[in-house]
Amino acid sequence: MARGGRCAVKRVRAGGTRDATLHGVVKAYGIGPVGGEFVRADAGWPPALVAVCGHGGGSASYRLDGAALARLIERSEPDDTAALRWLEGDAVCAVLVDDLAAAGAVRDPDVVRLAEHLLAGRVEEPGGTTVLWRPVGPRELRLVEEAGWRRWPARLPDQPIFYPVLNEAYATRIAQEWNVPASGVGYVTRFRVETSFARRYPTRRAGGGHILELWIPAEDVDALNAHLVGAIELVSTCAG
Repeated sequence: MARGGRCAVKRVRAGGTRDATLHGVVKAYGIGPVGGEFVRADAGWPPALVAVCGHGGGSASYRLDGAALARLIERSEPDDTAALRWLEGDAVCAVLVDDLAAAGAVRDPDVVRLAEHLLAGRVEEPGGTTVLWRPVGPRELRLVEEAGWRRWPARLPDQPIFYPVLNEAYATRIAQEWNVPASGVGYVTRFRVETSFARRYPTRRAGGGHILELWIPAEDVDALNAHLVGAIELVSTCAG
């Protein structure tokens, strides 16, 4: 990727708060070797996994033998089968969670482990907010400013996903390596959203270490805006 320039930090006072909450329940699943890394973990309950585990509800973990894994591979979507085949010959753990936000209180250690995996890297504050960052170019920053620093603009037709990231270092890297070469300048913004809303979206690992982000579908941006807490802040400017 092309390299950009330096970033100057700008400190901005945060805005007020909102009282709205989200009462949705986020289901999630994971599968991997017993005690090891999950080879598949995401929101939702794949029907094939539910059927093979015989899961009736709630949050629980299961041990799958070779025959059960073979049935799961046979019934799964093509995108999943290659990853599942890596588990052949291993002792396999499958986890189904019925409420990701509350999974940490469940006594099953594999349920807790999956929740920690899917919510990794979050800056979750005691007051019920999650801090996120987003690198932007001049056009998007102008639209945010025109909205009074209280809303993110709708995505363009070729932008199906809104990508906030989970730490300032990663946001700064994107601003330097993408926004500066594309526009001559890049900006790093910070904002807060209700944690109950942010937990609808699992942590996505776009690379190693701190390369962590959320993938929010374009059609959910209005909902995101409804659950912002305070103002969007400009924290740094990157120039060539």
